[in-house]
Amino acid sequence: MFKKILFVVVITFSITGCGGGGGGSSSDSSFATVSVERGAVLNATVTDATNQVAIWNEGTNTYTFQNSINYPITVSGGFVDINRDGEKNNLDLDLDIQLKSSKGNNITLLTTLVYNDDESLEKSNLEFLSEEFSFTQEELTQLPSSKKELALLSDIIYKNLELNNSLSIPSLMNLLSSNKLDLKQEYQNTDLNQYKDLSSEEFLQEHERKTIEEINKMKDLKENLPQYKGNDLTSTSILNEASAYISPQCYTKTQEDTNIYNPCFSCHINSIEPNYIDDWDLQESYAFSENSYKNPFTNSFKDRTSLVDEISHEEILNYINEDNYKDSKNNILIAAKLKYDLPTQWDYSSDGQKDGVWSGYVPDCYFNFDNEGFDIDNNGNYTGWRAFAYSPFLGTFWPTNGSTDDVLIRLPKSMMEDSSGNFSKEVYKINLAIVESMIKREDIPLGFEVDESVYGVDLNHNDVIDTSSTIVYKWNTPDSISNYPLVIYKNYYVGLAKEKLKTNELNIAPGLYPNGTEFLHSVRYIGIKDDKSGIKMAPRMKELRYAKKTAWNNYSQLYNSALAEIKEAHDFPNRLRTIKGNIEEGLDTGLGWNYQGFIEDVNGNLRPQTYEENLSCIGCHSGIGAITDSTFAFPRKDNTHNKGWYHWSQKDLAGLKDRLLSNAEGEYAFYLKQNKAGDEFRANEEVKSKFFDSNGDLIQSEVDKIADDITYLINPSVQRAIKLNKAYKVIVEEQSFIYGKDAHIKPLDDTVYDEVEIDKTTGISAVKL
Repeated sequence: MFKKILFVVVITFSITGCGGGGGGSSSDSSFATVSVERGAVLNATVTDATNQVAIWNEGTNTYTFQNSINYPITVSGGFVDINRDGEKNNLDLDLDIQLKSSKGNNITLLTTLVYNDDESLEKSNLEFLSEEFSFTQEELTQLPSSKKELALLSDIIYKNLELNNSLSIPSLMNLLSSNKLDLKQEYQNTDLNQYKDLSSEEFLQEHERKTIEEINKMKDLKENLPQYKGNDLTSTSILNEASAYISPQCYTKTQEDTNIYNPCFSCHINSIEPNYIDDWDLQESYAFSENSYKNPFTNSFKDRTSLVDEISHEEILNYINEDNYKDSKNNILIAAKLKYDLPTQWDYSSDGQKDGVWSGYVPDCYFNFDNEGFDIDNNGNYTGWRAFAYSPFLGTFWPTNGSTDDVLIRLPKSMMEDSSGNFSKEVYKINLAIVESMIKREDIPLGFEVDESVYGVDLNHNDVIDTSSTIVYKWNTPDSISNYPLVIYKNYYVGLAKEKLKTNELNIAPGLYPNGTEFLHSVRYIGIKDDKSGIKMAPRMKELRYAKKTAWNNYSQLYNSALAEIKEAHDFPNRLRTIKGNIEEGLDTGLGWNYQGFIEDVNGNLRPQTYEENLSCIGCHSGIGAITDSTFAFPRKDNTHNKGWYHWSQKDLAGLKDRLLSNAEGEYAFYLKQNKAGDEFRANEEVKSKFFDSNGDLIQSEVDKIADDITYLINPSVQRAIKLNKAYKVIVEEQSFIYGKDAHIKPLDDTVYDEVEIDKTTGISAVKL
């Protein structure tokens, strides 16, 4: 077992013809001088398989073997001369590792990573790294100073080994090849264009200096990371009820005396292909089974009045104003915890052996936005995340019912790059607009003019390659028959993504996102403005939710999936869904998406959600008529200000108009009319008193005010916001999320069933839109 890696070491043979294979003791009869590099490595011990020691050429990083070389070669000891002045000083560090190579004329951290006593395994390792990081196998054996990308990858590997005590070279290679450790994201997100004026050798020196500085900072950060002392979170067993993917709102009583309330149409509505769920009929009956008729969300029936009263205003305001996502130096706390200080209680293992590595999503959004909503990291690089404005989904997601939130989108890396593979903000903006056009099935303004000839794509579909400032929606059916299994698309993305379409590495279709699309959704406490005049987004997160499209399903596959679900419900009416996943990988919707999240621990620090806690995401994001390719927010994107590309911290929701439905009514106004309340549970007395008279009838003059500013409805008073924050804080202290996360103070016995009569009529006449 090798010691933990600290440095990249390279041995270069001045005479070619070095043979040998993995694990063998092959020889090279040539007289050879070798070089050791990561910055120069001075005064090291360099030996071959026969323990022949090479002579160090003092003051340099070269070593000479007097006799023929027998592989493998090993390097140990010495120090790394980062600034190449021939002396140990400043950032120079001791080499306390052992590096090997079984063949070739260079030995590097990468050849050490590849090395294996079994020649076939070594070959497999080399093939994997070549494919994973887009190098030729020959390039992987070259010096880091010969190619910036090699130096970058070496630094990333070095940093991870240095900061994660559970990693060694063999374990790292095993984790990479089994897809349990992802270094590719960090590798791809580094913009090498900022180093374009440096030679490869200059880049190696400059970047390794930055890497060491970053490691030192991360070591300081690790010492101050919050410690997790809670329960083991890795179980996939259910403590409460396996039906928890059904939302709490579904247990709402829809009849009260002669009144009928319909919050159900929000989710259960006639759908548009390729969403074939089309579940509008669920508005009319409680279609539960023997395994789901009992309401598992018992928090709905608790009286939290006394617990809420025990929390002072000052205490809750101080709490929500703390940032539990980033520290004062803009480091992402949960990311550092997952990557470099993973608690054993979070380390999932399918075989009983914890590997000390987090294989799931590591939060990488800095919530640091430019004037177009693009997120920028601490080094000034774009992370790919882009914030957008949208009308919050009905009821639950209104701030007046408990939380503020935001949503960001990130497309695959190829959709951010020009045809040469270089990051291009213009390419990315065009592709985002194309995706938006496909999701909404409408024309999307770009906000700038594009020369179509640069991209070879007719963006405005006028059959002329000219200029365009609009993505015109026009779907041309692809040829998926004569070239099967290759689909020949007649609609295109731009840049490198256009080429990916030709090989079906990417896909395009109305109502569907390209495979690899990601969403990030932060759910936050309700912040209070400094002058107490209203609300804002709070720094403190309740949750951070993440989704990624991992597989492409075409219309036929989605249709068959919907039919299979109908057949399953018919043949086995009492069988609950089997949802695959775990704390690290997230949960699989069965429709090509993975969902996972992070939530507060008892001390308010973010931690991964358990399998059971994640269940609540799955029902809504995979089984209702209201979604578009498993998502809610992006189809609701608003384009009235800055084309909709901004974060709520840059501009709040004030002035956002009520969306018009197909029946020409305002969506929020229609919800109030159908539901006769401002939330599914009819517990929001503030909305009731504001929009309904004593007879329960809408006050039209109040409803009319929503048309031009939805915040008149969806923003709570400061007093209500403070109470809701306290109520949720109680749930955090209990860590009782699996029993319901809605911030109620009074029990909901009057409006929510604890048990539902199976197939009981709701009394609702179903709404279709």
